[in-house]
Amino acid sequence: MKELFPGHFKEDDKKLKEIWDTNLFVFDANILLNLYRYSDTTRNEFLRILDKIKSRIWIPYRAAEEFLNNRLSVIDQQEKSYEETVNSINSLRSDLDNARQHPFVSKTTMVRANKVFDSLCEELMKNKGIHTGRISKDEIKISISLLFNNKVGLPYDNEKLEKIIVDGEERYRQKIPPGYKDGTKSGDNEVFSEKCRKFGDLIVWQQIIDKSIESNLGVILVTDDKKEDWWEKFKGKTIGARPELIKEFRDRTSNTFHMYQADRFLELASENLDEQVSDEIVEEVRDVRRRSVLAKSKSRDEEYEKHVSEMEYLREKSIDLDQHLMSLAHKRKALEEQLVRHRLKSNELSIREKTGMDGKGRPDIELNQLREHYGMLRHQENQLMEEINNVSQHYNNLKQYSKSMTYEFAHLTGSAGPYEQEESDL
Repeated sequence: MKELFPGHFKEDDKKLKEIWDTNLFVFDANILLNLYRYSDTTRNEFLRILDKIKSRIWIPYRAAEEFLNNRLSVIDQQEKSYEETVNSINSLRSDLDNARQHPFVSKTTMVRANKVFDSLCEELMKNKGIHTGRISKDEIKISISLLFNNKVGLPYDNEKLEKIIVDGEERYRQKIPPGYKDGTKSGDNEVFSEKCRKFGDLIVWQQIIDKSIESNLGVILVTDDKKEDWWEKFKGKTIGARPELIKEFRDRTSNTFHMYQADRFLELASENLDEQVSDEIVEEVRDVRRRSVLAKSKSRDEEYEKHVSEMEYLREKSIDLDQHLMSLAHKRKALEEQLVRHRLKSNELSIREKTGMDGKGRPDIELNQLREHYGMLRHQENQLMEEINNVSQHYNNLKQYSKSMTYEFAHLTGSAGPYEQEESDL
């Protein structure tokens, strides 16, 4: 049974120790990005563990690309967290400093508190400055680049990526992991890199498989991705890697596949690499992941409200444009009918003009007036046509934007729940 369903059975301790001594350690982009969120002590400890196994570490090209593309955003998030904390301290200071309303604090206590507040704000702004400096001079990026020197996969060419996209569409329809949770992301984009974004997880998965085949080594993937298209979950509890992933990996490579989150990786490193990793460090790594989940939840809620508001605006705007187009169409029809009448009248008057008289021996003034009015009507028609074209273009752009936003909206509402329990038996 174990041979047929390898994803449903765990390795014994002896086999697991052997795996840790021989397998390739592959790291996802989120693991490297979280190094910016750890304290100096925890980050240094994590990097020390990586250095211990540096002969067997590797990162897919796609993951390295995502790390470099998102690094500045994570630095910016950390800067904002310092600013928000300083603002909270100053808000508390302001509340306590008001002697005419509750809560009351004595002047003596307030003097001592202000000294603490000043010290806190000074240290926080100093640390914020360190993060800001990493935009141009980043010692974390340098450490990572040294560790992973010659340990990054090569990029796929566009032909290979196109094949993954085609295969990925069918995999996502069948909900074959990984990546199908990103299936609601828009893939209708002329920019090829944006077209690939929907299939980022699948590209990483394919690159890991290719690396295992090339090296003939099993893989231990370390990722803080929480989506259910990577993890088997039951009642909010993470059980382990999806059995389908383990089976597909073995079928295609004849090697083993294991997957851990960062905190569990550190715990098992302590057990299998004879490394000492303190409980405090493991707890901080776990706490960073929890806070990251909550931050994404907050961001998703804000985006949800924003999309609801914008989509409602688009619906109202579309109705207004529809009505405006109908009004312009009626005006154009009336104008065309008027022009037809004037052409008929003009033809009639042209015949009379040939005699040079209107029958009473006077030049036909009516024809000249009619021609002048006809020219004015043609000018109005041209203006109307230009307005119709502009409104139609605006309307089509609005529809396209609405379609794109609908994809994003579906992605937001279809993503994993933000308050999943953090328990794990990994």
